[in-house]
Amino acid sequence: MSTEPRMVDVTIIETRIVPIPEPGWCVDPHDGVHHFTDLTHNGRETVASVDTPLGEVDFLKAQISQAPYLESQPEPHPVVGVALDLQAGYRAEDIATLTRQLRAAVDLLDQVAAEALRLRGGTA
Repeated sequence: MSTEPRMVDVTIIETRIVPIPEPGWCVDPHDGVHHFTDLTHNGRETVASVDTPLGEVDFLKAQISQAPYLESQPEPHPVVGVALDLQAGYRAEDIATLTRQLRAAVDLLDQVAAEALRLRGGTA
């Protein structure tokens, strides 16, 4: 095995500072963005939890987001990013608690959507 240096071709991204408008609701420091089209503004993450037989589980995450410079489908207005994940078995007598917690999560999601509408100048 040779220990001599060798030449390789490496593609280097040109580094430059590009000023962009930053929404006041964005909490993302934009670390790691190498292409203008990868830039996404992210708001504070909102989380909803439910009680499961194995303990409390965060099952819904929502946040206001906007990727205004995407090449394929730019987002000119804030959208609501939603992630859902819940799979558990419940005793019949625990379903009332689950549905109460799910209704609270729906209310939380409605609040995030209303804020996104407000930010883009719509009505909430």
